[in-house]
Order: sequence, then C-alpha cells, then structure tokens
Amino acid sequence: MTISLEKLVLANMFVFMALAFLFVVLFTRISIKYINKQMLNDSVTPPLWDKGIGASAPFYAMAIFFKRSRLPTPIFDGRLIAKYARSVDKVLAFLHLFTMTGFTISVFTAMYLDRL
Repeated sequence: MTISLEKLVLANMFVFMALAFLFVVLFTRISIKYINKQMLNDSVTPPLWDKGIGASAPFYAMAIFFKRSRLPTPIFDGRLIAKYARSVDKVLAFLHLFTMTGFTISVFTAMYLDRL
C-alpha cells in the first residue's frame, strides 16, 4: 500500500488546519485577553481596529517572539506585549505561529501539486 504525495500533503493540510483553528482560539481567549486586560490597567488601549475577530493575534504572537515586531507602527504598538506575556502566552504564541505557518505551507504545496 503506497500513499501518494498529494494525499499526504492534503492530510497534512487538514491536520494543520484543525490545529491552527484550535490554537488561534486558545491564544485569543487566554493570552490576548490577559494581555489586553493588563494593558488596560496601565491605561493603554488595545488595537482599536480589531473588533473581536482575532485579527490582532498574529501581531501579538510575533511581538512576543521578535524584537523587530515590538516597534510602534501606525496600526500596532507591540512594546507592551512582551512585557505582559507569561510563559503560557509564549507557548501558545509559538504554537499559533507554528501551526499557521505549517497550514500556509501545506496549502501552497497542495496548490502547487494540483497544478502539475
């Protein structure tokens, strides 16, 4: 019994998709909620453009891991994100970034193999 590369990539894509959805929800509900609460205690408002749909999750995750993402920009100021991140937030941010990257790579790989 052999498994074709296309089926393996498709299975990989669905696994990463399920994990990405799970970690997006966990990261948003646990980490972002906590960080936003801590920021409000310091009289800093969270991003106003994110109306609860979780669009700020990648910005928060990248601000936890990459110093360059902590620089203030017109749409996001990540300076306080790393200050308030707990160890559980760092783990959830890593899992969020890892699964989203894996999902994106597997989607593009499936698209490439579909064209062949």
